[in-house]
Amino acid sequence: MKSQSWKKLFIPIIKTKSEKSISLKGEKTIICPKSKKDILNDFEWRTDIELSDLDATLPINLSFEQFERISVNDLAKSSPWSEKFSIYSFDKEHIGNCMFYDINRWDKSCEFGIMIGNKNYWSGGYGTDAAKSLIYYIFSETDITNIYLHTLIKNIRAQKSFKKAGFIDPQKTKKGKYEFFKMTTTKEYWLKEFSNLEIKITPEEERG
Repeated sequence: MKSQSWKKLFIPIIKTKSEKSISLKGEKTIICPKSKKDILNDFEWRTDIELSDLDATLPINLSFEQFERISVNDLAKSSPWSEKFSIYSFDKEHIGNCMFYDINRWDKSCEFGIMIGNKNYWSGGYGTDAAKSLIYYIFSETDITNIYLHTLIKNIRAQKSFKKAGFIDPQKTKKGKYEFFKMTTTKEYWLKEFSNLEIKITPEEERG
């Protein structure tokens, strides 16, 4: 009991997000903070059987009104343990979402998640581009130094995309009935591997 109390007193203080709301422009995508205009697409994607299967979950069983109410409440909250973004194409189409979450301040790690919900943009490099942008954000704007993700073993397309984005060392793991590859990357490795990458970071109020 004493050791737990001592641990609480010395929780490391690390930067887990940018001080300002920002957007990131890569070669194919723009990542920006989530907004109310994204909710309808989010609902359609969360009720899609194929997308849910790739995310190792079930489609949500909510009406749009219920989902909208929950989403609006989430948008109003800010968490030090996670951050969510929308992915847009250059023609201003909302094509997916990405996030990092379960931030561990002790080992400066987080879990990474991404989904291209608009299937017209599958296999076009958009997911890889967005992943690179979000990783760049994490390593340049926060104190996080280790990122990991879980991808279903059957999802070969996602594994290839994550590898291109800089995730390495796949290790088999199991959660419930699902089998995954856990893939990782570190700040030292990634910044060296993608030293020539050009990603533009813009304060959201300047993006317009």
